[in-house]
Amino acid sequence: MNRRTFVYNAALGTLHVGLLGTQLRAFQNTPSAPTLQIDIQAPDLPLSKLAMPGLFPGRVVQASHAGSLLNGRVQQAPVGQMLDQGMRALTGESTSKEAWAKFIEPSDIVALKVNPSGTPTTTTSIPLMREVIRALNAVGVPNRNIIVFDRNSNQMEVLGYHNLLPVGVRVVGLDGDWAIGGRTRPGYDPNVFAEMNCFGERETRSYMGSVVSEASKIINLPCLKEHNASGVTGCLKNLAYGCFNNVARTHRFPKTYTDPAIAVLCTAPPLRAKAVLHIMDGIRAVYHGGPFAWNPDFVWEAKTLLIGTDPVAVDRIELEMVEQKRRDVGAPSLWDRNPQNLGSAADMDRSAQKNRFYREPGHIKTASELGLGRWELEQIELRKLQIS
Repeated sequence: MNRRTFVYNAALGTLHVGLLGTQLRAFQNTPSAPTLQIDIQAPDLPLSKLAMPGLFPGRVVQASHAGSLLNGRVQQAPVGQMLDQGMRALTGESTSKEAWAKFIEPSDIVALKVNPSGTPTTTTSIPLMREVIRALNAVGVPNRNIIVFDRNSNQMEVLGYHNLLPVGVRVVGLDGDWAIGGRTRPGYDPNVFAEMNCFGERETRSYMGSVVSEASKIINLPCLKEHNASGVTGCLKNLAYGCFNNVARTHRFPKTYTDPAIAVLCTAPPLRAKAVLHIMDGIRAVYHGGPFAWNPDFVWEAKTLLIGTDPVAVDRIELEMVEQKRRDVGAPSLWDRNPQNLGSAADMDRSAQKNRFYREPGHIKTASELGLGRWELEQIELRKLQIS
């Protein structure tokens, strides 16, 4: 196991990596510079060319299809077209199978990190998951080597993931034990964790899901939506807060440490090494009240997928899309710091003018500073596909 220390200066908004001994203690004891220390203990895995930001840093494909959502139902055939053409546009390959083969081998154990928060409308859609599984089968991965997972088994059960996916695909909630290769594994690995003390909480450790250890590749399937603490819940948050437990403690009214926590958690070598592809479900999207979006007025039909190997670049494009939608409806920016716009959860669910926290979309830029991808728009190549 390898242990790395990150120290965040809340006053200056700066993050330092690997500060140890007297230097770290002196930094922490500076009265004018409150700090958050995050220790990551995880295996020190080698990072291949597939590790974040992956084969195509800064490249994002936005594939859209007007027919992907009809009468409130996601349509699988158009989603399949979006995915196939999007993967070819990302990789430059002439066929979908060749595109997927750049990331996946037949012997891989592939974990699909879904987002089931926000049942029923603002979750990773089953048609998209079926199309991803179809593509994995096409390159030789059998269903028994595919694991769909998230922290919350009850949310996946409500969505019907267990019953509506192909036979043989395992659906695993990290909040319970699960079986692989004749062994029973606990949901979380007691040897891999992040330790941080945000607000004086009793339990200061967040453990990584054991599925991450067992998988050889992770395909990240987040949703395009606003988040009331982190700004957006995109590729980075879906990995960090979906693969570690005890993470809600990073936000307490009105402050949130989602920046830098999300970025730092994504640097854990098992996540960084194995998350080789990010496919964001933006068929339905959320501009306020996320991640659950109890008020359907805050959901819009974007009818798009965002695809890339660079989670920072994908999240930056997502951030721009949500910001534009909020401008269109007259809602405050995700960067807003006006205390008059703070309110309760009930206020937030009633009005796009109110929010529970000062959001921290800067976690995306912090992830870029940690080497996970490209933040600056001029360094992002956005390839738009309109499919009909």
